[in-house]
Amino acid sequence: MSVKATFVLDDLVISEARAYVLENHFKSLSAFVERAIRNELEKLRQENIKAAVSRAGSDPLFLADVMEMQQAFQHTDFETGAA
Repeated sequence: MSVKATFVLDDLVISEARAYVLENHFKSLSAFVERAIRNELEKLRQENIKAAVSRAGSDPLFLADVMEMQQAFQHTDFETGAA
């Protein structure tokens, strides 16, 4: 479902975006803006995941869980040849 939204953007940003649309890189300015927002949201999600993984790497409870899982599956890993 599409929702109409209004934004105030810098003249140069709009001019450059319109130029890409006119060069047939996008079907419309709305499509360009939507893609830019989607790309930025994906970038932010990835940054959040990286930050969470980084925090987990120094979390003693998480590290204890990892060690426990490694010990629980060490025989299984040996049987399959995994290291």
